Amino acid sequence: MTFDLLWLRSHDKFLLKLTIVGILLLSIIHIYLSISVIDFNSKIFGFLHLITILILILVFLSILIKGIVPIAISCLGIVLLYGSIVIPSVATDSLGPFYYKASTGNLNIESINRGSHGFFLLGIAMVAFGIIIAYKPHILYTRNRPLPAQDIWAKYPKWDERLQFSGTTESLIRLPNLLSDTEKYLVWRYEFILVIIYGTVYQVHTDSFVPESSKILRESKSHKIIGLSKYGYFI
Repeated sequence: MTFDLLWLRSHDKFLLKLTIVGILLLSIIHIYLSISVIDFNSKIFGFLHLITILILILVFLSILIKGIVPIAISCLGIVLLYGSIVIPSVATDSLGPFYYKASTGNLNIESINRGSHGFFLLGIAMVAFGIIIAYKPHILYTRNRPLPAQDIWAKYPKWDERLQFSGTTESLIRLPNLLSDTEKYLVWRYEFILVIIYGTVYQVHTDSFVPESSKILRESKSHKIIGLSKYGYFI
């Protein structure tokens, strides 16, 4: 089983391409069965039925290792696709008037085709949605979506006093010495704060040493220091 999963992970893009081709074949099979009246006991229907099952298995394998959400969505789509292929041929034996729970109606080819078309389009949409979630989830992201906190802070390098430029005569001081008395009482709340050192903004831990010429990066209006809280929210 482990080998099979490793094989799927290494060939997932190949399976995706085969899945797209398979969906095109399903579209051709669906259209053919919609415009033709085929006995579901015939050999041609048995062959198309087998091809449909193989394609749907391929669709399932292409998203098998991509998580429970795309699997659940795609499985619903697979069931609908299977129904859209099988129902038109199986339901031909039930054409004509029908009675169900004191209701009457007339089942004809047009109504069967409309229902199968609806199943097929909904199934394709759900399979496509599952594939997008599995392979390209960023397509579903809204524009101007807020960046994750990790991406916001990642653009600032981390400061390490041990990497102080060799040959400089400037002495190092503890970071709290650059803060006001009030800020010194609050600095314990920060994981790190942003400091401008030699023209570059660094992430500096509150117990680090920095050059004397360093400046604390502050908000333009409130002049509050900018940093990451130890308790999971911004300060």
